[in-house]
Amino acid sequence: MGWISRARATAGPTLLLAVLTMLAAALVIGAPRAANRLTDAALHHELSQLSYASRDLTFRGAKPAGAGGWTPQAQLGDHQEKFAPVLRDRIERSWWSMSTPLENSPVTGTGLPAKAFFGFRAGSGLADEVDVVEGRLPKTGRSAAEPVEVVLTQWNATKLRQRVGQVFQWPGADGDADIPVKIVGIVAPHDEDATFWEPTPLGLRAYLPHDDGEVFRAVVFSDETGLDRLAKRTPLVYEWRYRIDITRLDMGVLPQVVEAVSVAHRQNPGFALVTGLDSLLARFADRAASVAALLAVVQVGALITLGGLALLAARVAVGRRRSEFALLRARGGALRTIGSYTLPQSLPVLLAAAAGALLGLAVPGRPAATWPILAAFTVLAALAVPVLAMVVARDPSFSTGRADLAGGRVSMRRRTAELSLLVLAGLGVWLMRQRGLNGSDGVDFYLAAVPSLLAAGAAVATVRLVPPIVTSLARLSVRGRGAVGFLGLARAGRTAGTVVGPVAVLVVAVSTAVFSAAVAGTIETGRDRATDLRMAADVKVDGLAFDRGTTAELAAVPGVVAVAPYAVESAADLSVDGKRLGGIYTLMLDGSAYARVVTASGIEPTAPEAITAAPAGGRLPAVVSPGLAERLGADHGTVTVRGRRFDFAVAQTVDAFASIAGATNFVVLPWQAAAATDRQALDPTGFLIAGTPDPQRVWEVGDAGQRRWIETGVRAEAYDRPVTAVTTWEQARKALDESSLNALVTFAYAVGGGAGVLLALLAIGFAVVAGARGRGTVLSRLRTMGLSRGQGRRLLLVELMPVVTVAVLTGAVVGMAVPHLIAPALGLSKFTDGLSVGVTFDPLVVGASLALVLVGMLTALAVETLFNRRLRLGEVLRLGSFDAGES
Repeated sequence: MGWISRARATAGPTLLLAVLTMLAAALVIGAPRAANRLTDAALHHELSQLSYASRDLTFRGAKPAGAGGWTPQAQLGDHQEKFAPVLRDRIERSWWSMSTPLENSPVTGTGLPAKAFFGFRAGSGLADEVDVVEGRLPKTGRSAAEPVEVVLTQWNATKLRQRVGQVFQWPGADGDADIPVKIVGIVAPHDEDATFWEPTPLGLRAYLPHDDGEVFRAVVFSDETGLDRLAKRTPLVYEWRYRIDITRLDMGVLPQVVEAVSVAHRQNPGFALVTGLDSLLARFADRAASVAALLAVVQVGALITLGGLALLAARVAVGRRRSEFALLRARGGALRTIGSYTLPQSLPVLLAAAAGALLGLAVPGRPAATWPILAAFTVLAALAVPVLAMVVARDPSFSTGRADLAGGRVSMRRRTAELSLLVLAGLGVWLMRQRGLNGSDGVDFYLAAVPSLLAAGAAVATVRLVPPIVTSLARLSVRGRGAVGFLGLARAGRTAGTVVGPVAVLVVAVSTAVFSAAVAGTIETGRDRATDLRMAADVKVDGLAFDRGTTAELAAVPGVVAVAPYAVESAADLSVDGKRLGGIYTLMLDGSAYARVVTASGIEPTAPEAITAAPAGGRLPAVVSPGLAERLGADHGTVTVRGRRFDFAVAQTVDAFASIAGATNFVVLPWQAAAATDRQALDPTGFLIAGTPDPQRVWEVGDAGQRRWIETGVRAEAYDRPVTAVTTWEQARKALDESSLNALVTFAYAVGGGAGVLLALLAIGFAVVAGARGRGTVLSRLRTMGLSRGQGRRLLLVELMPVVTVAVLTGAVVGMAVPHLIAPALGLSKFTDGLSVGVTFDPLVVGASLALVLVGMLTALAVETLFNRRLRLGEVLRLGSFDAGES
C-alpha cells in the first residue's frame, strides 16, 4: 500500500513525464522518417522531370580498330559490369544503338521538293516499342547488290510522302556507286513518350522546312547489317544508354551513387560518358542538406524544450515528496539509497519511450539513425527523478517550496553556468556563419542547438532583469486602489527569479515557433519576388511566333489592361566589330508597353529607363548581363534576330531582368527604338499582359494569331501542332511551391511552429505549478479576509503576466533575430529559385505573440483552478500545511 500511496502522490507529474517522453520518442523516430520520405519523393520527382541526356548514363564512341568479335550488344554488358555495385544494381533498362550523323546523311530520290537528310539508326529495343502497320521490320542482306532496308514511323511516312517499296539513294563515297535504300515497313509507336524515343525525336516526327533554303530532316530505322554497309561513307556513332531506376534511389545511397558515376567517367577509356546525373544529384544533395539543417534546428529546439519540460515535471514530482526524503535522510538513509528508492517509479517513462518509438516507426518513410538520441533522452527522463531526489536530500534548500522567500543573490556556480551558456551560444553563431550547419557526417548537433542556446541565454538575462522592474512597478501600485495589483506585482518581483526553468523553456519554445514562421515568411516572400522576375506580368503568352495583329486582339480581351509584345532569340548570333562570339540569349521589348504592363501588374522590378525611354535611330541602348559585358570586351556589339542585324551600345548592366528565367548571359533591346523596317519585319514570339483576363480566352486569341502566322508565307505542314502556352502569375507561383523539396520545407516549419506553440503552453502551465503552493497559502488567507474568487483569478494574472509577457516577447525577438544571425548557414535562396531576399519580418508575428500571451493566461487560469481544487485550500488553511492537506 505504501508504494501505491507514493505512486498516487506523484501520479500527475509521472504521467506528464511519461507523455513528454513518448512525444520526444515519436519526434525523434517519426519526424526523420517522414522527412526522409518527403526527401526521397522530391528526389524521384526531380529526376522524373529530367531529359534523357541528363538522367541516363550514355557512353559514346566508335568501333575500335581491329576489334575481332566485337559487337555492340556484348559491349552493353561490359560497360555495365564495370559499374560499382551500388550503381549497377540500380540500372533499370539499357539499350545500344549505332547511327549515322544527321549532317553526314544526305539522301536523294525521295521525291521531296527540297534537300533531305535522313539519319540512319539501328539498335536494340525497336521491335518491342512498335507495331508494324504495313510491311515488315528491316533485315538487310549482306550482298552489296541488295538495298539497305529501313522502316519509318507512320507520321513520318505520311508527312514525307514515303511508302512501302519506295527506294531512294544514299550517295556513295569517293565516286562509289550510290547505295540503294528500300522502305520495307511502316511502324506505329506504342507510346511516343516512352524513353526509347527520347534520343530520336526526328524518328517520331521529322523536321519539315518552313522557310526557303531549309531541308527536311528525319531519322529512319535499319538493322546492324544495313548500318555496316553505310559505314564506308561516314563513321558510325555507337551509343550505350543505361536508364537508372529512380524508385531505388534515395538520400541514403545518394553519395555512393554520385561517386560511382564519377568513377564511371574514368572506367572506360576510349568512350565518353555523357550524363548530368552526378552533378544534378550533387546539387540536389546540397539543397537537401540545407533543408535537413533547417529541420534539425526546429527538431533540436523542440527536443530541448521537451527535455526542459521533463526536468520541470521531475522537479514537481520530487517537490511533492520533499518531506518524505527528509525523513528517510533523518533515519540514516544514504543518497544512493534514496536514488534507488525512487528509480523503480521511472518504469512508466521506459514504457512511454517504447510506445513513442512504436508510434514513430508507424510513420512511413526510410529509417534514420536517431536511436542514440532517443536512448539519451530516455535516460535523462528516467534518471531525472532519482537524481533530483538525491540533490534535494543532500541540499534541502534546492527546492524549499517557498519561492516567495527566494533571495535575489545569484551564486557563483549559477553565474558561471549562465555565462558559459552565453559563450557557447556566441561561439556557435560564429561557427555557423563560418562553416554552416553541416559537418562531414551531416548536421552538427551542437550547431543545430545554437538557436536554442541563444534563446536560453536570453531567458536567463530576462529573468535577471525582470524582478527589479516589477518590484518598482509594485511600489508604484501602492498608490492605486485595491490590493490585487500590489500583491500580484510584489509576488512577481520576488518569485520571478525562481521560475528560470519554466521561463527558459517558454522562451526556447516561442523562439522555435517564431524562427519557423520567420523562415516560412522569408521563403514565401522570396518566391513572390522570384515569380515577379519570371513573369514580369500577370499573364504571359509564349509561342513560336504570332502575326502582328495578335497584339491588338489580346488588348481587346475583357480584363486586359496592357499588353507588351516581345521577341526572343535564344541563340542570336553575337559579334563585335565583325568578330563572331557565338550565340547569346536576346530579348527585344516594346519598352513603353513593357513599362505600362509592369506598372499595372504591380510587379516589384521596375522597367529600366534604358529600355523604356530609348530614342529611335543609331545604336540601340542595351541592358546586358555582367557575363556578357565581360565577354564583349567593348561597350557595343551586334546581334542577329530573325535575320535582322541590330547594333547596340551597352547602356546598363544588371544581374537579372524580369521575364528572363534560366539565361545567365543575355542582352535586352528596345524594340520601339529599332528602324521602322526592322521593327515591322519582326514578329512577336510572346506577350506580357497586365490584368485579369480569362486564360482560356487569351489562349484562343494567341493560338489563332500563331496559326495565322503559320499559314502566311510558310509551309503549314511544318507545324502539325502549334503550341501556345499561357501562364498566369498564380500558376508560376504555384509551380515554385510544388518544386522539389518544398513539401519538406513546409514540414520543417510546421513541426517548428506547431511544437513551439504547444510546448509554450505547457511551459506556462509549469510556471503556474512552480508557484502554486505559495499562492495557495496566500489565497486561502486572503479569502478569509474578504478576497473574492474573481479577485483571486486577477491576482494570478497580475503575478504571471509580467513574466509570461516578457518571456513570450523575448522568444519572439530571438526567433526573429536568429535567422538574421545565421542566414548564411540556412541557404534560403536555394528554395526561392536562387533569389536572395534577406530575412523578412512578418508583422503578424507580433499579433501572434500577443495572442499566445492571451491563450497562455487562459491556460494558467485553468491549471491554477485545477491545482487549487486538488489541494483543497480550505483544509490547507485549517491545518496550516500542504503536506498535512495531502496526507
